[in-house]
Amino acid sequence: MRIESFKRAKTEIISYLNSMDLNAFTTRDLNNIFYQKKEDWRIADYRNSYNFREFLLENKIISLYQLSDKKKIWKKNNATNLDVGLAIKKGGYLSYYTSLQIHELTLQIPKTIYVSYDKGYTSKRTTEIILQQENVDKAFSKEQRQSSDIYKSEMSDGVRYLFLQKKHLSENIGVITINEKKVTDIERTLIDISVRPSYSGGVFEVLTAFESAKDRLNLEKLNTYLNELNYIYPYHQLIGFYLEKVGYKKSELTLFSDKITSINFYLTYNLSKKRLDDFWNIYYPIGF
Repeated sequence: MRIESFKRAKTEIISYLNSMDLNAFTTRDLNNIFYQKKEDWRIADYRNSYNFREFLLENKIISLYQLSDKKKIWKKNNATNLDVGLAIKKGGYLSYYTSLQIHELTLQIPKTIYVSYDKGYTSKRTTEIILQQENVDKAFSKEQRQSSDIYKSEMSDGVRYLFLQKKHLSENIGVITINEKKVTDIERTLIDISVRPSYSGGVFEVLTAFESAKDRLNLEKLNTYLNELNYIYPYHQLIGFYLEKVGYKKSELTLFSDKITSINFYLTYNLSKKRLDDFWNIYYPIGF
């Protein structure tokens, strides 16, 4: 295949791609880049975006990463699986087990990359919802609902990419940038994994994360995030329970204990054998 115009522009193309924050691209991303830069690079009129992708592959400027459902991601040589996850879901941020890894709060190496994203709008509750114990018991008697928005790598790495849409506009709550990647900070990560423990290996892994984070944890920030996220369920009771378990004194946890409700809440879903912590009003699994 004759690609003289691509060869002539090779240095410019590489320089441009290297200047971008993105390290991984969808097919649409590369198509947009080609048609935006085609004239600047003086690419022959008969060349199209398919020729562009083939040129990048043949010259080993990018490599192809195949996912389930025939989805393709095009990776720079220095791209990681984190880059792939953020390329699939634009505007997303790394969360849950993936954030635990980034903050070095787990010794596990999960094979799933977790990316959260927001709806982009929110509607604030205009009336206070009064929880009923019967309804809470019913909701938490079932298994935690799992996201079905999953892609599986068809490469040898066997990585899964799981995407979670948030019900509220929460992108700016505890989301920071580390190494040019958006990720939940330690406080937001601990809240998220407490709310959905199955996305971090379960409640024992959550407890380990709290323990590992203790010397770096800001309790006032943790409380502020809980207030801003404005959950219907009393997650401040659950957070307080974890904090006491890792060594905080009750006298240090008034930000959370002052908001204890009469609702007996749950550490996780579908607890068959449980005990009640009658200070925090939290059901937890026997042996925890």
